[in-house]
Amino acid sequence: MKVIAVEDIEAFDRAWEQWAGDDSGEERLEALRECLQVLTSRARLALEMRFRERESRASIAAALGISEHGAKNLMQRAKQLLRECIEGKLL
Repeated sequence: MKVIAVEDIEAFDRAWEQWAGDDSGEERLEALRECLQVLTSRARLALEMRFRERESRASIAAALGISEHGAKNLMQRAKQLLRECIEGKLL
């Protein structure tokens, strides 16, 4: 088990406050929820499998009937779309 030093926790808290602002990140979470709806169902499924279910790229590729490289590209494009969408909503 890795122990986190107090300095690291304090740095994390400062970074979170800078990122989240005064709303505890709620504005960003709402933007993420809205932006997830912009993705295709296939892209949403791939990201859900990867980040919620912690599936491997091979498993995602098999479930979607595509190559591992295709799964990687799908998730990279989806993450880029999410990033752009969220940034646009937060400006």
